[in-house]
Amino acid sequence: MSTSSSPLRLRRVEPLTLAIGVSMTVGYGTLYYPFAILGPVIARDLGWSNSFVFGVFSFALLSSAVTASIAGRAIDRFGARPVLVAGSLTATATLVFLSLVSGKPAFIFAMLMIEIAGRMAQYEAGFAALTAIHGAGARRHITHVTLLAGFASTIFWPLIHWLLGFMDWRGVCLVLAAVNVCVALPIHALLPGRRGADPRLSSALPLAAAAPAAAVLSPDRRRMAFLLMAVSFACGGFLMSAVHTSFFVIMERIGRDAALAALAGAVIGPMQVGARVVELATGGRIASSVIGVISSLGMALGLALLFASRHLEGQTPVIAFAVCFGVGQGLAFIARAVLPVRLFGAIGYGRVTGNLAAIRMVFTGAAPFLTALVIGQAGVSAAFLMLGVMAAVGTVAAVLLCGLERRANRHAAAGGAATGEPA
Repeated sequence: MSTSSSPLRLRRVEPLTLAIGVSMTVGYGTLYYPFAILGPVIARDLGWSNSFVFGVFSFALLSSAVTASIAGRAIDRFGARPVLVAGSLTATATLVFLSLVSGKPAFIFAMLMIEIAGRMAQYEAGFAALTAIHGAGARRHITHVTLLAGFASTIFWPLIHWLLGFMDWRGVCLVLAAVNVCVALPIHALLPGRRGADPRLSSALPLAAAAPAAAVLSPDRRRMAFLLMAVSFACGGFLMSAVHTSFFVIMERIGRDAALAALAGAVIGPMQVGARVVELATGGRIASSVIGVISSLGMALGLALLFASRHLEGQTPVIAFAVCFGVGQGLAFIARAVLPVRLFGAIGYGRVTGNLAAIRMVFTGAAPFLTALVIGQAGVSAAFLMLGVMAAVGTVAAVLLCGLERRANRHAAAGGAATGEPA
């Protein structure tokens, strides 16, 4: 992977990359982040318990593990564009359907379809499109996209709060559906197909001319690398899902008010973007696996600071948590995108990332339910213990993966770089 880029080249965002960044912002802003706000509102309006609503959310996330693997294989077979277009159409139709539900079976179906749409219209599909277009040079473009999409919660949480000031949650769902069909769908429809880039969006070379990324790992090391990657990504997904869905509850249990929780939540978004800016400025000189280690350490340190805030006065420990956790979260998405192509190569990228996403989504889906259950049955200290174990396991896996990449790099430098199909 090239590590030399001029500062000007690093700063320039190609129109195609900018467009995908906007569509990914819409994908997360309309399909993932709204639930933290709309979930309790829906429960209150329909007379359901929060535990039922969040239980359905967890079940939908769990079910998307199957969808992630299927979507990854579809990307390899048909290309990213049709999958992304299908995702936008599914998102639009499902949000319209959600605005009409009044019973539990319909709500469960809607949440399942939202997660299916997410697997087709969020990062995995967008990263696959960039990898197909730019080959070995995709890392810079992936970072640009995550930089833009990092503002999804910063944009959509205030927007949804504002909309709820003069319309009900059903109207908000219709607005989110309109954003998908008016913004994301046209972008995805104009993406380059397998043969080349649309000149209206990108000056990139045709797909056939893009230099494919070669695998750095020898075949005998790929199975272990896949396992370590799966563990690291799954633990990170668990932590992010648990914190995003239970943060206000955790803050209440440790004696902190909602205003401070909202302030900390507002800090996380800019910090994950800031971390991506720093990664972008390095021009890819930091090894992909090191990005994963920094990500895991950032989230682990953040959780330790949040736990310490139980016994420390003032806002500083909570804000420090938000800074560290935001950095870790921001780099986690980059690690998920660049590590598979770095270690396994570009061939079969959709299948590998789909399989990794399937494993990660099992943990991501279980996190809201398990966290709420542990807090309710055993208390917030037990919840911190569970999150701490997940953070430690994820960090150890990331460190071991870093060792694998370092050994592979030394082998490649000695003239023994591996090639071939991903495991």
